[in-house]
Amino acid sequence: MVGMCKALGAGALLVAVALSAHAEIVIDRTRVIYSTEAKEVTFKLQNEADGPRLVQMWIDQGDVQQSPEVTDVPFTFNPPIARIEAGKSMAPRLFLDAAGREQLPNDRESLYWLNVLSIAPSAEKQEEGGNIQFAFRTRIKLFLRPPSLPVPVNQAPGKLQWRHAGQGVVHVSNPGPYHVTLSSISWHDRTGVFSTDDPPMLAPFESAQVALSREGQAPSRPPLLSFTTLDDLGHTQTHQASVAAND
Repeated sequence: MVGMCKALGAGALLVAVALSAHAEIVIDRTRVIYSTEAKEVTFKLQNEADGPRLVQMWIDQGDVQQSPEVTDVPFTFNPPIARIEAGKSMAPRLFLDAAGREQLPNDRESLYWLNVLSIAPSAEKQEEGGNIQFAFRTRIKLFLRPPSLPVPVNQAPGKLQWRHAGQGVVHVSNPGPYHVTLSSISWHDRTGVFSTDDPPMLAPFESAQVALSREGQAPSRPPLLSFTTLDDLGHTQTHQASVAAND
């Protein structure tokens, strides 16, 4: 990975990594939006542990198992590794490399993942005694966004196209250049009420078929599909859409 140091003592520490909602190092957002026009992006890390933590940051392209020293992405952190005292914060700087900027598509967003790994600085001593030191990793989405996309990002959910694909199944297409993160789907038609709390994220110009679970009998009101999405700030937005008949 360009400009990235190797993992914290990789090969020297006995570490159990936990992807946890109760991470000790807290990021001040749930996603990072990086305009390709920007020189850099900063975000805040807060240490909520009861002692100092060593923190490593890296970017990957979606493989959660890939180690930072072999990840090849066009980003550089300053610093990639830091120490944060208990109750303190820091603001890392993330840079998009010039060479990588030129190779990225300019007609759509690109998706990466930002990783923040924290571990107590005494881990090496504990490993010598045969103990396991837990590390906590937080992983959030990083959207790399060209500035010249033809429609505003807040219009992306309304551009989704929905089609009936069988009882309790809908087909959804994303014709736009943005990733759309669906957080729920609820659909009632003449056969019943269906929903899911685990819908997909739709990449630009891609589609998905979503199986919904039946929740109840068909209501008397006209058929309706409602869904929620997450915006750039991670806030939930509610939408409604019509569902085309199956071909």
